[in-house]
Amino acid sequence: MHKLPPTSLYRLQTLAQTGARFYQMTAFLRRLEVLGLVVATGRTDPGSKSAEYQITDAGRAELHERFGPSSTTPIEA
Repeated sequence: MHKLPPTSLYRLQTLAQTGARFYQMTAFLRRLEVLGLVVATGRTDPGSKSAEYQITDAGRAELHERFGPSSTTPIEA
């Protein structure tokens, strides 16, 4: 289990529950990427200077270890 700030945990949980999303690069997101918990999909939005990220299996395992299986259950619309 990694030491992560609440902002990073929230971002991981959002990616697990809603799927890939666009984010601007921040130190929090870069740390998640370096740890292998998220990965860039390659899609970008030049207008907002953001890239699309998705959670990895390691990211899902991190959430599952911390919060249990409900933390990675997709939200149905």
